[in-house]
Amino acid sequence: MKNYTDRFEETMRERQDRIDSMLKCMLVEASVYALSKNEALPTFSRNEIAKFCGCSKDYIRRIEERALSNVREVMSQ
Repeated sequence: MKNYTDRFEETMRERQDRIDSMLKCMLVEASVYALSKNEALPTFSRNEIAKFCGCSKDYIRRIEERALSNVREVMSQ
């Protein structure tokens, strides 16, 4: 039997681009909601972010670690 899920396989670059887009979308949606309700920006758990982006919470953790590392590097200069 042929596996029809093969056509939905993503390259690593496509996955990164998709998740980057989903993270930006999540931030915009949360920001618009907070502004419309005059509330603080909500916080999300790694599980919530991973579910929204369609990936694992471990993948979100790695993204977070890379981002924090980049911020530390810029701040140390």
